[in-house]
Amino acid sequence: MRTVLLLLLLAIDSTHSYAQTCTTPYRIVILGSSTAAGMGATPNHGWVALYTQYLKTINTNYQVFNLAVGNYTTYDINPTGYVPPASRPSPDTAHNITKALSLQPHAIIINLPTNDVGRGYTLAEQQANYQRVITAANARGVKVWVATTQPRNDYSAQMVANLKAMRDWTFSYFGDRSIDFWTGMNEPNDSIKRAYSYGDGIHLNDAGHYVLYTRVVARGIPDVLCNGGPSQPQIPVVLTTFTLMNTANRFRLNWTTAYEKNVSRFVVERSSDSLRFAVLGNVSATGNDSTGKSYTYLDTALQTAKQFYRLNVIVADTHYIYTGIVRGIPAQPQIPVTLTALTVSNNTNKLQVNWTTGYERNVTRFAVERSSDSLRFAVLGNVTATGNESTGKSYTYLDTTLHKTKQFYRLNVIVADTHYIYSSIVRGIPDTASGANTYFNITSFQVQSNQNKLQLLWYSNNEKSTKQFIIERSPDSANWNAVGTLAAAGNYPGSRFYNFTDPNIYNRLQYYRLNMETTTGLHFFSTVIKGMPDTMYTQPFRIASFSVVLQQTKAQLRWTTSAEKNTKSFTVERSPDAAVWTAIGTVNAAGNATTARSYTFQDPVTQTGAVSYRLNMLTHDNRRFFSSVVKITFPGTLSIARSQRFDTYYTNETGSVRIAPNPVRENAWLLGLTSDNHDIRIFDAAGRMIYCNPQFQTGKSIDASLWARGLYIIIIDEGRHHLKLLKQ
Repeated sequence: MRTVLLLLLLAIDSTHSYAQTCTTPYRIVILGSSTAAGMGATPNHGWVALYTQYLKTINTNYQVFNLAVGNYTTYDINPTGYVPPASRPSPDTAHNITKALSLQPHAIIINLPTNDVGRGYTLAEQQANYQRVITAANARGVKVWVATTQPRNDYSAQMVANLKAMRDWTFSYFGDRSIDFWTGMNEPNDSIKRAYSYGDGIHLNDAGHYVLYTRVVARGIPDVLCNGGPSQPQIPVVLTTFTLMNTANRFRLNWTTAYEKNVSRFVVERSSDSLRFAVLGNVSATGNDSTGKSYTYLDTALQTAKQFYRLNVIVADTHYIYTGIVRGIPAQPQIPVTLTALTVSNNTNKLQVNWTTGYERNVTRFAVERSSDSLRFAVLGNVTATGNESTGKSYTYLDTTLHKTKQFYRLNVIVADTHYIYSSIVRGIPDTASGANTYFNITSFQVQSNQNKLQLLWYSNNEKSTKQFIIERSPDSANWNAVGTLAAAGNYPGSRFYNFTDPNIYNRLQYYRLNMETTTGLHFFSTVIKGMPDTMYTQPFRIASFSVVLQQTKAQLRWTTSAEKNTKSFTVERSPDAAVWTAIGTVNAAGNATTARSYTFQDPVTQTGAVSYRLNMLTHDNRRFFSSVVKITFPGTLSIARSQRFDTYYTNETGSVRIAPNPVRENAWLLGLTSDNHDIRIFDAAGRMIYCNPQFQTGKSIDASLWARGLYIIIIDEGRHHLKLLKQ
């Protein structure tokens, strides 16, 4: 089905083309995360691959460098040297804006769809990171385009709202250098549109990547680089503000635009739950306005509960985009009482009801009621209220009956001697553990990691009338939730072993306790224990970097790990098309390491054309993991015609750039280069390339000790400089 849909899109695309007048080849760098890295798409069908193919049809000398890495956020692409706040990642110097600028690009495209919101980074953090990146690019005169956030299935309503707020800020802040990766990619509930979904709720399939590719092409980046900008804005409207004001519990919406093009109207929609919206009314738009305009709309309904609002922007009588959601909370009417807390605690084997009020007005008393089943309540007693209190008060009531089973309580609030309201129901479990616990005798209770889960182990001794163990978990040792149950032995003489594996996967410290119930309904609690999950199990190979360079006509692979656990080996695999892979060698892994480890491997066979490499990583328990793919293009030989004119065409020096010493015996240095990285290629007199480093660092030496005697050609930055070197 995905193939059919993609073919249909390609057929549609064949009926039209994007206007393209500029054929100058440029260098473009991509920064981003898994979407830009091509996740979800089949080989060569990610949007970056499609865009690269498109640029090559304009001019085959276009260069696109994709520095995207899965799971990356705006923090990872910050400039080198930036120190982030605690718990935030530092810039990746191999994939950040500084690295991108070192490639001397004419344009940079950034695609970071959802990871920042998923990790809880605030909108202010994301915006500050983008501004740092743009400042670095502006200082070098490099233009930057930024893609909006994208829909995602596994996020909460608040996280989706944050994605949409960041989307709207991107439109507003970057204007005609924003790229819309949201509109039309989502279902009505803001999940990924099924036709574009890869299936994991996060990534897009080939059809989805194709749509993103068309959005990038539509931005006309080559023409912008040639002419300084497109003739008109690329999006119909930029919303700069959208706010709500409470006017006597009637809500007024106010919004402003930065510019408009063919905007018909704004449809105002309201919801009581932020999920299901209904149309309230329409506000006519200016239509076309290069300076923007301010609008207002009054919801005349008197509100008693919070409401949510959004705008449906209609462009040329067609839905274009939904704005972010704003919320209005009406002022609360003066009510007789507000209960701020209601709890039950144990007091020497008795249950005590505790409550506090925020304020009181004409409150006579609180009638305390009890139930054994939460359905039928009986009055226990009355507690006299303050009556009128603007700051509230705290109350307690002790149930003097000694209980052996859980009990339920509620308050009947009496205002001016009349029933006003029932409180919520709270539950209390008797602290029978303060007496003699002769039912469960826990002799050992511990937690240990079991692969990527936590396992609880305990022993009991001489159980009597035991029913079950309720296993409870807490992230903070204060708030508890049941994660499972185990049947107890009932009556069992001697020692008995139990174990339970929490089915959930965690990445931080967890607390556990046993809620032990007898056949007569008594409850006892164990001591609290804590355990840390083994976060290395799901990612035993922590790959910090992976690269490939050409060395003596062969591919030299280098990679580093920041940590390893139970690792066995790296199998290096090669592919001419990134689809069919062949193993070419194996490197032993460290096994277990908490510090950085470095590895190298040289492809024993000289290749031609574009070749991809990856690592097939194996653990000692036979689990396999795959690295990202790195690619290198093996250049052909220098033309015979050029090599025949070697002595007349190439000189020892080109301007201020030179190589020393010349002649050379062992090491030589390139002098006069700028501090950026450079593309260095060296050919012998027969036209064979014997050295290639596309990211040569100024100040680094070139080892010529193993070269044969003779003349060599040095080509710098694709022909910008030419040098001749004599090896003695």
